Amino acid sequence: MGKSHLLAILIFGVFVTCFSQPAGKLPAGVKRLDDGNLQVGDIVVRVAKGELAFPARFELQEGALEVVIAKPNGRLHETLLVTPCSALQIQTLLYLLHADNGPRRPEKFQRRGDIVDIDIEWTDDDGRKLREPIESWITDNRTKKPMNRIGWVFVGSDVRNGVFQADSEGNVVINWSSGATILDSADPESENDMLHSINTQKPQPKKHPTVTVVFKPRSKFANSVIK
Repeated sequence: MGKSHLLAILIFGVFVTCFSQPAGKLPAGVKRLDDGNLQVGDIVVRVAKGELAFPARFELQEGALEVVIAKPNGRLHETLLVTPCSALQIQTLLYLLHADNGPRRPEKFQRRGDIVDIDIEWTDDDGRKLREPIESWITDNRTKKPMNRIGWVFVGSDVRNGVFQADSEGNVVINWSSGATILDSADPESENDMLHSINTQKPQPKKHPTVTVVFKPRSKFANSVIK
Protein backbone atom coordinates (compact mmCIF):
# COMPACT_ATOMS: atom_id res chain seq x y z
CA MET A 1 0.00 0.00 0.00
CA GLY A 2 1.42 3.41 -1.00
CA LYS A 3 2.03 6.33 1.32
CA SER A 4 -0.79 8.33 -0.25
CA HIS A 5 -3.32 5.57 0.51
CA LEU A 6 -2.06 5.21 4.08
CA LEU A 7 -2.33 8.96 4.61
CA ALA A 8 -5.82 9.05 3.13
CA ILE A 9 -6.99 6.20 5.38
CA LEU A 10 -5.51 7.86 8.45
CA ILE A 11 -7.03 11.26 7.73
CA PHE A 12 -10.35 9.76 6.75
CA GLY A 13 -10.48 7.85 10.02
CA VAL A 14 -9.79 10.99 11.99
CA PHE A 15 -12.53 12.92 10.19
CA VAL A 16 -15.07 10.11 10.59
CA THR A 17 -14.32 9.93 14.31
CA CYS A 18 -14.61 13.67 14.71
CA PHE A 19 -17.79 14.07 12.69
CA SER A 20 -19.51 11.18 14.45
CA GLN A 21 -19.17 12.79 17.87
CA PRO A 22 -21.75 15.09 19.49
CA ALA A 23 -21.27 18.77 18.66
CA GLY A 24 -19.76 19.54 22.07
CA LYS A 25 -16.93 17.05 21.58
CA LEU A 26 -15.68 18.18 18.20
CA PRO A 27 -11.98 19.12 18.24
CA ALA A 28 -10.66 22.59 17.57
CA GLY A 29 -10.95 23.54 13.91
CA VAL A 30 -13.97 21.31 13.26
CA LYS A 31 -17.43 22.84 13.62
CA ARG A 32 -20.94 21.52 13.40
CA LEU A 33 -23.03 24.45 12.17
CA ASP A 34 -26.50 25.35 13.37
CA ASP A 35 -28.01 23.93 10.18
CA GLY A 36 -26.35 20.57 10.79
CA ASN A 37 -23.64 21.05 8.20
CA LEU A 38 -19.97 20.50 8.98
CA GLN A 39 -17.15 22.99 8.55
CA VAL A 40 -13.41 22.46 8.32
CA GLY A 41 -11.53 25.69 7.73
CA ASP A 42 -13.37 27.46 4.92
CA ILE A 43 -14.87 24.23 3.53
CA VAL A 44 -18.47 23.29 4.37
CA VAL A 45 -19.89 19.79 4.01
CA ARG A 46 -23.56 20.21 3.14
CA VAL A 47 -24.71 17.04 4.81
CA ALA A 48 -28.25 16.72 3.45
CA LYS A 49 -27.21 17.59 -0.11
CA GLY A 50 -24.07 15.46 -0.21
CA GLU A 51 -21.82 18.24 -1.48
CA LEU A 52 -18.82 20.40 -0.54
CA ALA A 53 -18.76 24.19 -0.73
CA PHE A 54 -15.74 26.48 -0.47
CA PRO A 55 -14.81 30.05 -1.44
CA ALA A 56 -12.91 31.15 -4.54
CA ARG A 57 -12.48 34.14 -6.82
CA PHE A 58 -12.11 34.52 -10.57
CA GLU A 59 -8.56 35.03 -11.84
CA LEU A 60 -8.33 35.08 -15.66
CA GLN A 61 -10.79 37.07 -17.74
CA GLU A 62 -9.53 35.83 -21.10
CA GLY A 63 -6.99 33.52 -22.65
CA ALA A 64 -5.95 29.87 -22.70
CA LEU A 65 -7.05 27.70 -19.79
CA GLU A 66 -5.10 24.79 -18.33
CA VAL A 67 -6.19 24.92 -14.69
CA VAL A 68 -9.79 25.34 -13.56
CA ILE A 69 -9.24 25.88 -9.83
CA ALA A 70 -5.81 26.67 -8.43
CA LYS A 71 -4.35 27.61 -5.08
CA PRO A 72 -2.47 30.92 -4.73
CA ASN A 73 0.84 29.10 -5.40
CA GLY A 74 -0.51 27.54 -8.60
CA ARG A 75 -0.34 28.54 -12.26
CA LEU A 76 -2.41 31.70 -11.95
CA HIS A 77 -1.61 32.84 -15.49
CA GLU A 78 -3.76 30.00 -16.86
CA THR A 79 -6.45 29.38 -14.23
CA LEU A 80 -10.12 30.28 -14.03
CA LEU A 81 -10.53 30.37 -10.23
CA VAL A 82 -8.29 30.64 -7.18
CA THR A 83 -9.12 29.27 -3.73
CA PRO A 84 -7.21 29.54 -0.44
CA CYS A 85 -8.51 26.15 0.70
CA SER A 86 -6.36 23.10 1.33
CA ALA A 87 -6.38 20.52 -1.45
CA LEU A 88 -5.70 17.83 1.15
CA GLN A 89 -8.80 18.83 3.11
CA ILE A 90 -10.93 18.91 -0.04
CA GLN A 91 -9.77 15.42 -1.04
CA THR A 92 -10.41 14.06 2.46
CA LEU A 93 -13.89 15.51 2.57
CA LEU A 94 -14.70 13.96 -0.80
CA TYR A 95 -13.95 10.61 0.83
CA LEU A 96 -16.38 11.57 3.57
CA LEU A 97 -19.02 11.90 0.84
CA HIS A 98 -18.17 8.31 -0.19
CA ALA A 99 -16.52 9.40 -3.44
CA ASP A 100 -13.77 7.06 -4.67
CA ASN A 101 -10.70 8.25 -6.53
CA GLY A 102 -9.08 6.37 -9.38
CA PRO A 103 -7.42 6.89 -12.76
CA ARG A 104 -8.78 9.42 -15.23
CA ARG A 105 -9.55 6.59 -17.63
CA PRO A 106 -10.58 3.04 -16.69
CA GLU A 107 -7.67 0.63 -16.43
CA LYS A 108 -7.59 -3.15 -16.65
CA PHE A 109 -7.74 -3.75 -12.91
CA GLN A 110 -9.07 -0.40 -11.70
CA ARG A 111 -12.19 1.54 -12.58
CA ARG A 112 -12.13 5.25 -13.27
CA GLY A 113 -12.45 7.67 -10.36
CA ASP A 114 -15.94 8.90 -9.52
CA ILE A 115 -17.37 11.80 -11.48
CA VAL A 116 -17.90 15.06 -9.60
CA ASP A 117 -20.06 17.91 -10.86
CA ILE A 118 -18.85 21.45 -10.16
CA ASP A 119 -21.16 24.44 -9.78
CA ILE A 120 -20.50 28.05 -8.94
CA GLU A 121 -22.82 29.95 -6.62
CA TRP A 122 -22.43 33.64 -7.23
CA THR A 123 -24.12 37.03 -6.93
CA ASP A 124 -24.35 39.02 -10.15
CA ASP A 125 -23.99 42.79 -10.31
CA ASP A 126 -27.77 43.18 -10.00
CA GLY A 127 -27.74 41.32 -6.69
CA ARG A 128 -29.27 38.08 -7.98
CA LYS A 129 -28.00 34.89 -6.36
CA LEU A 130 -27.30 32.24 -8.98
CA ARG A 131 -25.94 28.71 -9.27
CA GLU A 132 -24.55 27.53 -12.59
CA PRO A 133 -22.22 24.80 -13.89
CA ILE A 134 -18.58 25.82 -13.93
CA GLU A 135 -18.46 24.74 -17.59
CA SER A 136 -20.48 27.89 -18.44
CA TRP A 137 -17.28 29.94 -18.01
CA ILE A 138 -15.15 27.61 -20.18
CA THR A 139 -15.07 27.62 -23.99
CA ASP A 140 -14.44 24.38 -25.85
CA ASN A 141 -12.14 25.54 -28.64
CA ARG A 142 -13.24 22.65 -30.86
CA THR A 143 -16.83 23.89 -31.01
CA LYS A 144 -16.34 27.56 -30.03
CA LYS A 145 -19.17 27.03 -27.55
CA PRO A 146 -19.36 26.68 -23.76
CA MET A 147 -17.99 23.38 -22.54
CA ASN A 148 -20.52 20.55 -22.17
CA ARG A 149 -21.29 19.41 -18.64
CA ILE A 150 -19.44 16.11 -18.52
CA GLY A 151 -18.20 16.34 -14.94
CA TRP A 152 -14.70 15.93 -13.52
CA VAL A 153 -12.86 12.77 -12.53
CA PHE A 154 -11.82 12.34 -8.89
CA VAL A 155 -8.24 11.20 -9.51
CA GLY A 156 -6.85 12.27 -6.15
CA SER A 157 -3.36 13.41 -5.34
CA ASP A 158 -0.46 11.45 -3.85
CA VAL A 159 2.21 12.10 -1.25
CA ARG A 160 5.92 12.31 -2.00
CA ASN A 161 8.51 12.78 0.71
CA GLY A 162 5.73 13.67 3.11
CA VAL A 163 4.33 16.41 0.85
CA PHE A 164 0.79 16.35 -0.57
CA GLN A 165 1.52 17.05 -4.21
CA ALA A 166 -1.69 18.87 -5.19
CA ASP A 167 -1.04 21.45 -2.47
CA SER A 168 2.61 21.67 -3.44
CA GLU A 169 1.80 22.25 -7.13
CA GLY A 170 -1.20 24.43 -6.34
CA ASN A 171 -3.82 22.42 -8.24
CA VAL A 172 -7.38 21.57 -7.20
CA VAL A 173 -9.05 21.03 -10.60
CA ILE A 174 -7.24 20.84 -13.95
CA ASN A 175 -8.54 20.60 -17.51
CA TRP A 176 -5.15 19.90 -19.10
CA SER A 177 -4.18 16.51 -17.70
CA SER A 178 -0.70 17.28 -16.44
CA GLY A 179 0.32 17.49 -12.80
CA ALA A 180 -0.99 16.45 -9.40
CA THR A 181 -4.59 17.43 -8.70
CA ILE A 182 -7.81 16.42 -6.94
CA LEU A 183 -10.12 16.52 -9.97
CA ASP A 184 -9.07 16.08 -13.60
CA SER A 185 -10.88 16.47 -16.91
CA ALA A 186 -13.17 13.69 -18.10
CA ASP A 187 -12.57 14.72 -21.73
CA PRO A 188 -10.59 12.02 -23.60
CA GLU A 189 -8.63 14.75 -25.42
CA SER A 190 -7.50 16.58 -22.27
CA GLU A 191 -3.81 15.98 -23.00
CA ASN A 192 -4.23 18.86 -25.47
CA ASP A 193 -3.29 22.07 -23.64
CA MET A 194 -5.15 24.18 -26.23
CA LEU A 195 -8.49 22.46 -25.70
CA HIS A 196 -10.13 25.19 -23.60
CA SER A 197 -10.11 28.93 -23.03
CA ILE A 198 -12.00 31.45 -20.93
CA ASN A 199 -15.56 32.07 -22.14
CA THR A 200 -15.42 35.85 -22.56
CA GLN A 201 -19.15 35.93 -23.35
CA LYS A 202 -20.01 34.78 -19.83
CA PRO A 203 -19.92 37.66 -17.33
CA GLN A 204 -17.79 37.30 -14.22
CA PRO A 205 -18.98 39.02 -11.03
CA LYS A 206 -17.49 42.45 -10.41
CA LYS A 207 -19.35 43.79 -7.36
CA HIS A 208 -19.23 40.44 -5.55
CA PRO A 209 -15.94 38.84 -6.63
CA THR A 210 -15.94 36.03 -4.05
CA VAL A 211 -17.94 33.03 -5.23
CA THR A 212 -18.74 29.62 -3.77
CA VAL A 213 -17.52 26.51 -5.54
CA VAL A 214 -19.68 23.42 -5.04
CA PHE A 215 -18.43 19.84 -5.55
CA LYS A 216 -21.18 17.23 -5.82
CA PRO A 217 -20.08 13.62 -6.45
CA ARG A 218 -22.29 11.50 -8.66
CA SER A 219 -21.45 8.44 -6.56
CA LYS A 220 -24.49 6.36 -5.62
CA PHE A 221 -23.51 6.79 -1.96
CA ALA A 222 -22.90 10.54 -2.19
CA ASN A 223 -26.05 11.48 -0.28
CA SER A 224 -25.36 9.11 2.62
CA VAL A 225 -22.70 11.31 4.18
CA ILE A 226 -21.64 10.30 7.66
CA LYS A 227 -23.60 12.28 10.25
